[in-house]
Amino acid sequence: MNKPLADFVEMLRYADVSVSISESLDAAETIQLFGYEDRGLLKMALAQVMAKTIEEHDTFERCFDEFFSYNLGFKADETDAESEAEDATPPDNTAAGGANDNQSDSPNNGAGNGAGGQSSGEAIPAPDATLTEMLEQNDRTALTMAMARAANAVNLSGIVLMTQRGLFTRRIMEQMGLDQVNREITARERAGNNAGAENLSARVENLFDTVRDLVERQLALTSSGKAKQFRQDILKKVRLSNIENRDFKHMRNIVRRMAKRLTDLNSRTRKVRNRGHLDIRKTMRRNVAYDGILFETHWKQKHKDRPKVLAVCDVSGSVATVARFLLLFLYSLNEVLPKVRSFAFSGTLGEVTDLFDKYGPEEAVPMAIDRFGGRSTDYGRSLEDFKELVFDEIDNRTTVIFLGDGRSNGSDPRVDILKEIKLRAKRVIWLNPERKSVWGSGDSEMPRIAPYCTTAETCNSLAKLELIIRDLLKSS
Repeated sequence: MNKPLADFVEMLRYADVSVSISESLDAAETIQLFGYEDRGLLKMALAQVMAKTIEEHDTFERCFDEFFSYNLGFKADETDAESEAEDATPPDNTAAGGANDNQSDSPNNGAGNGAGGQSSGEAIPAPDATLTEMLEQNDRTALTMAMARAANAVNLSGIVLMTQRGLFTRRIMEQMGLDQVNREITARERAGNNAGAENLSARVENLFDTVRDLVERQLALTSSGKAKQFRQDILKKVRLSNIENRDFKHMRNIVRRMAKRLTDLNSRTRKVRNRGHLDIRKTMRRNVAYDGILFETHWKQKHKDRPKVLAVCDVSGSVATVARFLLLFLYSLNEVLPKVRSFAFSGTLGEVTDLFDKYGPEEAVPMAIDRFGGRSTDYGRSLEDFKELVFDEIDNRTTVIFLGDGRSNGSDPRVDILKEIKLRAKRVIWLNPERKSVWGSGDSEMPRIAPYCTTAETCNSLAKLELIIRDLLKSS
């Protein structure tokens, strides 16, 4: 796959158009078949390969028009106009100028990401001329090729932020040979050739403007998608207690995508394998049509039960934010975790499953926090309420998830009840938003709680929460 196509695929993925590896390979074969010359034909052919829905078709057309309309043309200024007027007489220079214009208008010149400018994805040969010579000769074709090669060398397609514009502009200029040009300007000034130094300086400034435009077009082309992905990667790792209100919408979208990915991984139809114990009854029943001859054999398959999940969340203080995303995550997995019951507490504990069934997780979580939050935390009282409500329903298929910091304000945490729950349940998972280094400090009862849990882990970010939920689904 050539680089322009690879960059285009990356742009589509940032724009939420899912392009698989096989589709990328099909697109590469499509480009080999049609080439970049007929842009309309290429757009129609790639759309058939990459876009699957009406929304993806609309996004694809927008991305294609932006990506393949790139132009590395130079701005005309007075210096260029005077030079072109002086060079108009010699036939060789006129021909070169015509070739440059054709190069600028060619559709192939736009087949890339602004750092490319070539249609085949092959490496651009290095020019023999230095940057000073290209500027003096006003060789736009050579300058365009040098600029494209320099943009590739500094990985211009990786630009993400507005603040990187000056950095990439300078890097491209230095890659093209800016230092050598500056030395030439200084040498001319020392030799008294002020006119030559000013002329070369003006051409350098024109080149700076062109490179700056290239960088800005590349930023406009890919920044929105990359900046969005960059922000999402950061939000996944930020402590949930530090999330600002303005980021809750982004966090909900991230949780839904994580949940969908885990749902897809755990909802795939498993291949039936001819191994294990032979199912005699089913085999005989299926072969009645063959007069008892065993043409078809059937094997006993191990049934995989979906776990029953009881989520018990401390909704006091900063723990409430973590509880919000845990419950949102669990209820977003309703295809693989259909039996989720939720409980909230700070002082007393109560079930809030009905809120989630009636309103959905995004509305139910704030209501649960309002109903049971705002009190002094008492883990002992909460465990007593939990035992009274559901202890008899806990069996060897039940996973109990506790979310809390284990700080019980000096009251008895009733670890004896937690011990009884562990003996009845399949697993007991305790998620604590605090680091393990502070467990046991102050009024923390985690050293007493952890021995009666199957797993006790720090969970204070979406990335860690995803890993824990993934392990839960794998072991179900």
